[in-house]
Amino acid sequence: MATKISTILYIKVGNVTITKLENQKRQELVSGIKKYPVSKAYLSKSGFIDDFQADLLHHGGVNKALFLFSKLTYQNINSHFNNSFDMTNMAYFGENLILDEICEKDICIGDILQIGDTQVQITQPRQPCWKLSINTEQNNMTKFIFESGFTGFYAKVLKEGNISKGDEIYLESRINPELTIEKLNKIIVNPMIDENLTLKALNCEELGYQFKNSLQKRYEMGDKDEQFSYYHT
Repeated sequence: MATKISTILYIKVGNVTITKLENQKRQELVSGIKKYPVSKAYLSKSGFIDDFQADLLHHGGVNKALFLFSKLTYQNINSHFNNSFDMTNMAYFGENLILDEICEKDICIGDILQIGDTQVQITQPRQPCWKLSINTEQNNMTKFIFESGFTGFYAKVLKEGNISKGDEIYLESRINPELTIEKLNKIIVNPMIDENLTLKALNCEELGYQFKNSLQKRYEMGDKDEQFSYYHT
């Protein structure tokens, strides 16, 4: 029996924009990270119809069709940044949905959720990149999110349909109760803090291949792993 776990506070979509950068390693930010609230949107297998990404290698696609964030995660981040970020308008973190009551500790890989007319399955945590620091105007934001685990999480779409602000979210099934988003965010920083959990994650069919590949490399290389040095700065 499905259990209500949350409610949608905000839906956000956006176009790709170009922002010129000064005194940065890169000359411009080309991204769909700047999303804005709408009251209703149609969710297809590749994401909201009116939502766009620039870097299709690292963003969007079937496994990352929907990016969910939490009011609680906004509050956690704001507690470290002097309440700088207003969740009610532009998406500072590129989120499609902002939920109430639940966050990274409450969601597991493979969870199937009913949201409005749709059905989605959780695939992986968000892996933060340098664009978060640019969009929030906080140079250490990407590193902070990576280390704190305030990431949000992605889902693939099992059933397309409309989602509206205020829709309730129901948990229909949970198959990997040990693999919470919170725990995965800890082992991607240090896979050896719980090697058994790391191995369980690497053998989990429902875990998105992007995150799994990063975790595998980090597990094998340990301190020699430099995969995040480029994308975090």
